[in-house]
Amino acid sequence: MKKLIILSILLVLFSFVYNNYTDLPFYKKELKNVSELRDGDIIFHTSKSNQSQMLQVATNSELTHVGVIFFRNGLPYVFEAVQPVKITRLENFIDRGVDGKYKIVRYKDGLTKEQINLGITYSKRQLGKNYDIKFQWSDKKMYCSELVWKIYKEMGIDLCDPKTFSNYNISSPEVQKAIKQRYGSTFNMDEQVVAPVDIYESSLVQTVFNTL
Repeated sequence: MKKLIILSILLVLFSFVYNNYTDLPFYKKELKNVSELRDGDIIFHTSKSNQSQMLQVATNSELTHVGVIFFRNGLPYVFEAVQPVKITRLENFIDRGVDGKYKIVRYKDGLTKEQINLGITYSKRQLGKNYDIKFQWSDKKMYCSELVWKIYKEMGIDLCDPKTFSNYNISSPEVQKAIKQRYGSTFNMDEQVVAPVDIYESSLVQTVFNTL
């Protein structure tokens, strides 16, 4: 009798987990099951945040937010730098993007188990840090693409060469307004910086899913 009760409970739990993931547009449109994802996959979307339009103009890209997928207990989660740096269920990350659309890229050479463990350990150490609205390279605070770049750096991979603010379109009214509000007179054109699109365009990754 006890075995039947335990089996019934397990079936209910399995059904709950399965339905919570297979009902997502993510799985309906692109994936047959979660096994098509990999630890270390990098996911992008167009954020609905107040700064998203400014970032699109500055970087000439629709990609304004990015995180790294790692598995916990067999389910995919996203390490991301918002306020604060946190772990987010994959479906919640996707739902926060415009129209629930996204892109996912994967490191071409594949990640070893050791690299994945290094990435997860580093990511956990960043949890709770404040979001860096000034996009500075300090480890005290983190913005989204900085976090992703540094996770991969910890795994021994330089996804792309960091740029400076001077490499982006900062002359538009939207960007100039943000600069004035966030920096005042302390804006450093030579600050090292990485944008989501810089990671997406890295020669070291390839697109594996795209609904944008």
